[in-house]
Amino acid sequence: MNPSNRVVTLLLWAALYFCFGYVSHQINGPFSATGYIWLPAGVTVAAFMLAPVRRWLSLGLAFLAVQMLLGWVEGRDAFRTLLFSLDEIGFAAVAVALVHLTQFSLEGLAFLRGLLLAGAISSIGGALLGAGWFWLFLDVPFWQTAKIWAAADFVGVLIVTPVFAGWARFRAVRSGGRRRGELLFGLAALAGVLLTAGVVFDGTRLSLLSLGVAYALTYIPLFFVAIVALLLGGRGGSVAVALLSALVLINTAQGDGPFAQTALHPGYSLLVAQLYLAVAALLTLLISTLRTSREQLHELAARRQNDVELALAASMQLVYNLDPHTGRLRWCGSLERVLGIPESSFATLDEVLACVHPDDRAEVRRRWLRESDGEIGGELTFRLLLPAGATTTVVDMSGPLLDGDESVALIAGAWRLSEGRGEHSEGRRAA
Repeated sequence: MNPSNRVVTLLLWAALYFCFGYVSHQINGPFSATGYIWLPAGVTVAAFMLAPVRRWLSLGLAFLAVQMLLGWVEGRDAFRTLLFSLDEIGFAAVAVALVHLTQFSLEGLAFLRGLLLAGAISSIGGALLGAGWFWLFLDVPFWQTAKIWAAADFVGVLIVTPVFAGWARFRAVRSGGRRRGELLFGLAALAGVLLTAGVVFDGTRLSLLSLGVAYALTYIPLFFVAIVALLLGGRGGSVAVALLSALVLINTAQGDGPFAQTALHPGYSLLVAQLYLAVAALLTLLISTLRTSREQLHELAARRQNDVELALAASMQLVYNLDPHTGRLRWCGSLERVLGIPESSFATLDEVLACVHPDDRAEVRRRWLRESDGEIGGELTFRLLLPAGATTTVVDMSGPLLDGDESVALIAGAWRLSEGRGEHSEGRRAA
């Protein structure tokens, strides 16, 4: 990355920190010790996760400068702002550094584990130090401040960090990727998140319903969030959680929705909303992690299958599985390239025997019949009347695979084809 791009990236992170911090202060309203919402915690953790360690110092200084600017805009004490900026940013850097000591990745289960670990360390560490300062110097209750501080930071990490971590890995592709149906249904589910959250958390629209019914309806947006995560993956799921969080927090701060109706004071309603959003974020992260793990396994299996196919094609070999009970065969390797026939025309034992040289057919049949009884034979060389108009010498290497009751489950084998093709007068067995 050239210097100009690094400067732009640094300014972008600083702008995001300022915007999320300003929004958090507006949602919290006036507070003395700690607010109930602190979204910049997710920005700092995401920045340290995505940036190399050599750029952490510049990131930390940028966040510190922005936090001081934010404190000045909000009219807060400069010394206190500096102290708690160092607390928040420092613990975020320490948490991510500890996560990098593990097998951390931006995908799959490693990301979920790293995110939870970083969120827990940064939020608990920052909360203990901050609440301890308030308790020692301002006689503010320690545990009440610490639990609100930790909850605000932890939920901020769960909501914001997956958005940046997911979209930082985005690469546009020209073809392939997600199927059109999944994309359309995923976008429809995302619209469902906005629609249902807007209805459920707008108190004026549910004023005629009982509070119990209103609380029950809060599960509907979570259902659509889960659908988005299933169909659109981690990126779509993180966007759904971010949009849901915006609607829930804004409406709850304004005194609308079921959380605000049961709260003793506005701060408590935000605390309940945070618990709800934490559940939504964890649900989405778990679904996207399982989905990513499944996709990675499928990709690995497809890559290995492709490697096997290429190796078999290059060495003029074929591998098969024969079900002795049904006589069905399943092939691995290109029958089209090696023998000039489609796999569908070589799908049964009778179809294969029909293409074996008449002089060798009985011997090949006896071999597979013996193996279907569990007897292991050596190699067998025979002639195959393929490709059309030619004769190919084949060396068959096969043996039975037994079930737990010692019965034959299937016969697995491989064909090694001779490069030279011509007429052979007789089949022969090789020990």
